[in-house]
Amino acid sequence: MYYSKIIPDPKLTHCKESEDAFRAYFQDNDEALGHAAVLLGGRRGARLINAVREELDHHKPFTGRLRRQLLELRNLLFLEYAYDEDWCDGTSFALLEPDDPIVPEICLLADGLGRALHDAAVVSMEGTQAA
Repeated sequence: MYYSKIIPDPKLTHCKESEDAFRAYFQDNDEALGHAAVLLGGRRGARLINAVREELDHHKPFTGRLRRQLLELRNLLFLEYAYDEDWCDGTSFALLEPDDPIVPEICLLADGLGRALHDAAVVSMEGTQAA
């Protein structure tokens, strides 16, 4: 029997570790992310967060589909879809007042999600700003 030496690729190991770190972040903030997605996106936000939860439960490497869903969730939390009539009817965003105590919480959650996505190599932080 022949044995070959396995040489680990540090890029793959880093990717796996960063994805595991993202899964841990998501698990720690799952409920808050779910509430924010429903608050900001209504039924479409609920479908999005449920799809992300389902994909993350499989414990396999991030797929292109999951990456697109995570970017969509990030954009939802960063209010990228606030005035996009194709994304939602806009009533969810209209319910929020700037002085509502939930707004700073959503901003902190969005910033944390952005950092976690950057650490998992899903997004680049260059040219982006905090919520």
